[in-house]
Amino acid sequence: MKLTRTLAYLLAVSVMSIPIAAQAQFGGLGKRILGDKSGVSSADAEGFLNGAMLSTKNVMISSALLAQALDNRAALASRKQQIDAISNAQDFGELNMHKSTLQNDLTLISDREDLSGDLQAIYEGSNDEQKKIIAVAIANLALGIYRNVDLAQKAPEMVKGIGRNPQLLTRVGEFKTAASLLGMQGKGLGTIGSALPSIMTALKIEPLPQSETTVPLAIEL
Repeated sequence: MKLTRTLAYLLAVSVMSIPIAAQAQFGGLGKRILGDKSGVSSADAEGFLNGAMLSTKNVMISSALLAQALDNRAALASRKQQIDAISNAQDFGELNMHKSTLQNDLTLISDREDLSGDLQAIYEGSNDEQKKIIAVAIANLALGIYRNVDLAQKAPEMVKGIGRNPQLLTRVGEFKTAASLLGMQGKGLGTIGSALPSIMTALKIEPLPQSETTVPLAIEL
């Protein structure tokens, strides 16, 4: 299955932490970061931050819903206030306030001995509304893993590169927070990512297009 191969490859690359992998997919961004003494351009920096913001929000929301489904699917709506706060966050400072909750959610999910079996059982025992939420969260999280690997690999050199652009020096803290959140996601998504292909196959969940411009599916609670 294509999704299985892709996720397995991305997770392997993530673990090895190769900082300049897959540069060709992003118009030579890695080359510009490493080779241009003038540093990272403002446009590239903004593109990275926007991508990191959208992807991190997606992972936070998807993880919250799947963790809640595993804990008590009848209480999915209890996460609405948290999800609204994440969705409405305007900067990484606000998003960072949800870091500990994200860590707890990722741990709850990854600590399952049979994550694939548990999620399938919960899905099959859910009502139609719950099934829709769980399915969307799974599809969105698969997209989040794909995006996280790309972004996390860029982050270290991006943080270094902005130091060579005087216009971006005041935003170093923002980049470091983004990099920290991306790194935490990468560490917490390994077990989840390896289980997702079988889960999506069993539940007949179609993967979203693997692209940096793909928008996660909307979730309504």
